[in-house]
Amino acid sequence: MTGNQPKKKGFEIGELEAEILGLLNSMENATAGDIAEKMQSSRTIAYTTVSTTLDRLYKKGLLSRTTTAGKTGPKYVYEVATHRGIEKQLVDAAVDRLVDAFGPSVTSTIYDRLSEISPAELERIRVAIAKKRENQ
Repeated sequence: MTGNQPKKKGFEIGELEAEILGLLNSMENATAGDIAEKMQSSRTIAYTTVSTTLDRLYKKGLLSRTTTAGKTGPKYVYEVATHRGIEKQLVDAAVDRLVDAFGPSVTSTIYDRLSEISPAELERIRVAIAKKRENQ
């Protein structure tokens, strides 16, 4: 996108949101306390910050949650929502933001970065693309 073109509808995620999504993805499901405890090994972070971030991710549709009984009352158990369209929206928003900032030439930098992907990961991507094409 350049100049006066309207911004695409969508959303973005910040660094902390991305970190929490990654952790939660590796944990399958967790409470804010579980995630805060896991994050303490790499950074100092308050439980309330994690809880607020999880709520924002839930409101963006990136997480689902269920309520369970806790020691001090009900608590949420979160898991990553499995909407393929959300991943596309996030990637589109990130690429649009980069093109807005640096112009179309940034695509060569994106290509260079993608060329650093390991052969095993490339094969996993090829298989996913092939499956997607079969389902169209």
